[in-house]
Amino acid sequence: MLRRLLYASISLVLATAPTAAQGCTGNDTFWKRDNLPASPAGLTAVSVIPGLCEGESIGVVFELPANMPPQKVTQVVAPWGAQGGVGGFQALLDVLVYDGVSFAGGVPNMGNLVFQLSTTGSSLQAQSHALNTFDTSAYDIVVGLAAPTGTPAVRRFAVCFRTDLNAHPTGTCGGGYPANYFTDNGTFQFTCTTPLRTNLIEIQGQGWRDAALAQVSGFQLCPIFFNGNWCIRACTRDAFPASYVTYANGCPSTLGVTQLLPATMPRIGTNLFVIVDKLPFNLGAMLTGFSDTSAGGVPLPLDVTFLGLPGCNLQTSADVFQGLTGGGTTASYLLSIPNQQSLLGAQLYQQVFVIDPPLNAFGGALSDAARLTVGL
Repeated sequence: MLRRLLYASISLVLATAPTAAQGCTGNDTFWKRDNLPASPAGLTAVSVIPGLCEGESIGVVFELPANMPPQKVTQVVAPWGAQGGVGGFQALLDVLVYDGVSFAGGVPNMGNLVFQLSTTGSSLQAQSHALNTFDTSAYDIVVGLAAPTGTPAVRRFAVCFRTDLNAHPTGTCGGGYPANYFTDNGTFQFTCTTPLRTNLIEIQGQGWRDAALAQVSGFQLCPIFFNGNWCIRACTRDAFPASYVTYANGCPSTLGVTQLLPATMPRIGTNLFVIVDKLPFNLGAMLTGFSDTSAGGVPLPLDVTFLGLPGCNLQTSADVFQGLTGGGTTASYLLSIPNQQSLLGAQLYQQVFVIDPPLNAFGGALSDAARLTVGL
C-alpha cells in the first residue's frame, strides 16, 4: 500500500496532457467541480493518480440549488489520462449515480443508488487522454428526489466511476497504473486544495471516503498523494417538466375548430385550468383518457364518420367524461392534481365533444386533442 501512495505522488509533476472538449446539449445544465475550461484545448496540466486499483472508485458530489426541481442525468464524463499525456490506454468503467449523499466527518453516506451501468450488462470504455463522455439520456436517472440533509440542509447527488479493468500493459495495483483517473491539479503543492464534501474515493478495505480527509496506512492522501478535484462532469435537465400540448387536430364546428388552451400547467398539488375556446352553443363534454392508441381495444385515432360526425377523429380513450358549460363561446375546465410524487411523469389525453346541433346528424364536433404530462 505504501508503494502505491509514493508512486501516486510522482504523477503530480508528470501529467501535462491534452483533454477532449465536452459540453451539454440544448438547455441542459452543465455540472463540474474542476477548474479546467468547459472545453479544454491544447495542453492542459492535470494530475493522474496511479494509486487507484481495479475495483476502486472515484466520485464528485454536486449540490442542487434549493429551487431546482429534480433532474434527469443526460450525460456523464469520466477523466482518464496517462502520465505525459500519452494516448491510447484504455479502461472499462462502471458508472454509478447516487441521490441523497450526506457526510459524517470524512465518511460519506452514499444515499440511494439510482443507476449502475453494470446492471445493464454494459460498461463505459474510457481511453487516455480524454474527458470521456457517456450519453445517459436513454436511462431514467433521476436525482434530487431525496430529502435535503445537513445544516444547512441541501440536496446532493454524486456521479461516480468504478474501475472494472485497467488495460495499461505495465501497471499493477501494487506498483500503480500510469494510466488512471485525473484531477485538475496542475502543479505540485504542499497544501490540500480539495474542498470538503466534494471529491470521493472508494478505497479497498475502507469503502467510500471524503478525498480531502482520506487516509491509507496512516498517511493523509491530500495533498501529497491526491490533490485538486476529479474532472468528473455531468449534464442534467428537469426530470418532470409539466406540459400541456396539442398533438392532433380536431374537426370544425360552426365556429371553427375548438381549441384547448392551458391557463396553468399540470403540476402536482395544483389545479390545471384549461380554456375551451370556440363553443358555438357554450356546451360540451371533456373526454379524458389514459391512452391515445386504443379505446376499449379499438385502435386510435378512430374515424367517427359512421356516428354522424363526418371528418372527425376520436383521439383519446375517453375514460372520463366531464360536462362543460360556458358563456361567450368559451368554457373553463379544472382538474385538481394531488400532491403525490407517484404522479410525476403521468400522461393523460383530452379532447372535447362540442355540442353543435345544426352541424351534422350527430349534432357536434370534436376539438383538437391535447396531451398533458404531470410535472413539478
